[in-house]
Amino acid sequence: MACDSIFATFRHWEAQLEKLNYEDPELISLHYLFLQDIQREMRKFEANTLPVMHKCMQLDYYDAKAAYRKVQYKANRLNEILSKQKKQVDQLFYQRAQEELSFQDTTNALYNLDRALQFNKYQPEALLLKARLMLARKSYQESVDLIHLLYTQAELNEEMEMAVSDFTIELYEELYSVGDALVKNGHAAEALEVFLALEQFCTNMPSGYCNDDYYRGILRSREGVYESYLSIAREAEKRRNYEMARKFYQYAEEYRKKGEVTE
Repeated sequence: MACDSIFATFRHWEAQLEKLNYEDPELISLHYLFLQDIQREMRKFEANTLPVMHKCMQLDYYDAKAAYRKVQYKANRLNEILSKQKKQVDQLFYQRAQEELSFQDTTNALYNLDRALQFNKYQPEALLLKARLMLARKSYQESVDLIHLLYTQAELNEEMEMAVSDFTIELYEELYSVGDALVKNGHAAEALEVFLALEQFCTNMPSGYCNDDYYRGILRSREGVYESYLSIAREAEKRRNYEMARKFYQYAEEYRKKGEVTE
């Protein structure tokens, strides 16, 4: 036991405790681990050194013990705070994302949402907000994937159920209108991407938002419907999505048989 270094040890612990951050979600988990290391050192000191510290004649035993208890109290208090904060890091990142959006910074908002989902991959608020941002960025497939997670994995309270339901309708209408516009403008390849997302959306929804007629519903009564069917089918073939190609060839054939196409 080095009697002359005891107070220096206390000051070292205090300095380490001062550096711990319990507000920044980027640091909370790491600093919680740092605190565990500090407290292990303190427990070792209490078990091995504190009982024999009275032998240090150059020290006032009671002053030294009081100084140790002061540091110990601070460490215990920080442990309570960090333990609580560690359990809600995902929520802290989500709150940061909301703050970034208030400044129109979607890049940093998405970063914080991804960090929130790293800590809780089914955090409903983060999933829904990210789905909204993906829809705004026209990343339709990712938005559909996120909504699927919300319906199948996340625990939703009544308020969140209503919010998710409202967004689901918004997502469907967006996919429907975008696909419709792309077909009208003859962009078969881009339309196919939307149809693929729409197909997954319709397949995975827990209730019937749409059925197998949604492709034809988008395209019916348009000029060039037959060629649009064929263009999308060929594009699907190029990408080896043979099931999608089969559907659109079938739609084209049904359209031809109705006499809508001149041979």
